[in-house]
Amino acid sequence: MISAVRFVLQIAPRTDRFRTAVVIAVALLEPATGVGLALLLGLISEMATQQSTGGVLLIALCVAVFVMLTQGTFIAGYFTRLRLQEEIQNEVDRQFIDVVGTTPTLEVHERSTRSDKAALVHRARGQIGPGFDRLMWLGGAALALVASAVLMASVVPVLAVLPLFAVPTVLATQAADKKRGQAERRVTPHTRLADHLFSLATTAAPGRETRLFGLAGELRRRHRVAWDAGGQDIARTDLKARVPVALAWLLFVLAYAAAVVLMVRAGLAGEASLGLIVAAVAVTSQVTGQVHSLLNLTYYTLESLRAARAFLDVIEDGAAERSAVVPPAPATVPARLERGITVQGLSFQYWNRDRPSLSDIDLELPAGAVVALVGENGAGKSTLVKLLSGLYRPTEGRILVDGVDHAQFAPEEWRARLTAAFQDPAHIEMHLGDAIGLGWLEHRDDPERIAAALRTAGGERLLAAAPDGLQTRLGRVSWDGKGFSSGQWQTVANARAAMREAPLLRLLDEPSSSLDARAEEAMFQQYADLGRLEGGVTVLVTHRFTTARAADLIVVLEGGRVVEVGTHEVLSRSEGPYAELYRLQARYFV
Repeated sequence: MISAVRFVLQIAPRTDRFRTAVVIAVALLEPATGVGLALLLGLISEMATQQSTGGVLLIALCVAVFVMLTQGTFIAGYFTRLRLQEEIQNEVDRQFIDVVGTTPTLEVHERSTRSDKAALVHRARGQIGPGFDRLMWLGGAALALVASAVLMASVVPVLAVLPLFAVPTVLATQAADKKRGQAERRVTPHTRLADHLFSLATTAAPGRETRLFGLAGELRRRHRVAWDAGGQDIARTDLKARVPVALAWLLFVLAYAAAVVLMVRAGLAGEASLGLIVAAVAVTSQVTGQVHSLLNLTYYTLESLRAARAFLDVIEDGAAERSAVVPPAPATVPARLERGITVQGLSFQYWNRDRPSLSDIDLELPAGAVVALVGENGAGKSTLVKLLSGLYRPTEGRILVDGVDHAQFAPEEWRARLTAAFQDPAHIEMHLGDAIGLGWLEHRDDPERIAAALRTAGGERLLAAAPDGLQTRLGRVSWDGKGFSSGQWQTVANARAAMREAPLLRLLDEPSSSLDARAEEAMFQQYADLGRLEGGVTVLVTHRFTTARAADLIVVLEGGRVVEVGTHEVLSRSEGPYAELYRLQARYFV
């Protein structure tokens, strides 16, 4: 937890120095209020014994002013504390976006050892913002308990050790919290499944199917099963961990009772002044509350520190990946392809599978060529696309760009020279022009470039149907915008992919699965003409052989291996899998 404490202590002053100072002051002063009032009460008692009416009135006035000032400060400080928590949380969110959104590969989303950490941060990220505030209040509560012990020890010296009896309760609480944290990490697969089932049952996208098939009850049942599987593990862990906490608390209660007895006996024996006895007894009555507050603050502070530790894990994993993927002296990405892209001995195996998804792939993708990847589902087409774009790192083999291994390029530089459209595009809820312009940030405000990209993607009808043109709000999740069909969203994504001019590599992973055959053929022809004109490689993943036949080169994948390579004319006359699939599909268009 040391690194988590260091992070929490450093991020607050970096975020807002003034509010940090206010939080420190309030956190240290408020727990000490009880001790201060006890001392003033002791002074009043002392003045009363001396029959000093003026002194009593003066101390009473001091008490009133003290209470007024402290309470006013605490009320004002409350809103300062909240604002600092919000600012820290916003800073953490921005850092999380920077790290997760810029990792070179998709491992942070797909490799379970890393995605579980990211999921934990998603669930607990709201605990990081209050971390500094909780840590300061924990320190204030500890100081107040020590001050109380000093005051009691001034009457009965042995009571100076009373705070030590709170140490087992704090340690036991910390150990219990650690075990709970381990249990929460252990059951993350169950809680992630429960979250997914909850989203299926309550969000708009799956709403049609959940109603059509009457799935609400089944999803609720499965949600309960997944949640109980994790919750029961946590409950069992809690039950075992809380027994030492209860025993430690019992030890403290016994010590506290002994302290009260000793204080009363000292008072009856006249071993201290009445004022000191009154102040010490008043403080003694607060000790139980102070220890209880200390335990609560310990629990919540550890919760914040655990969330901060998970956040730091994600950051450290991202830094480790970047250092492993980004070369220390990156090669220069060519301005234009001269020869093309060569795939040599390429293999890839997913982290949760026992067999490779791609095995020993060798391909020559000439500059200016349009290449169609075809094959049945699971053949490895999308995996190859992600390897070409650098979203995955090969298990074996390499990808050469004009003879240079593209692993020698800085990932950001390589991706700046390619573009892509996928069959499950992101629904970016912005104005239509913004959602397209994001495909080339340097020209995101260029309406002519955006209009040209829309034409390339066959989006003329979509633009005509948009009530406010490029200023039309899209989506209904983040605001009350225009709802789009899946085909329209795909057209937006295809236009986004068409924003960049002269990319070295254009990847189209079934970008027309929601379009009709005529729209797909027209769009593909536009992309093909651009690719041949600009000299880059265009890779199209498609199940429609009527589209694939127009490609310069067709690559047939089967079981993660390349089984055929050639033109449509050559492959369709062979007796291989392409000809078989082509004839099978052609029956439906005769």
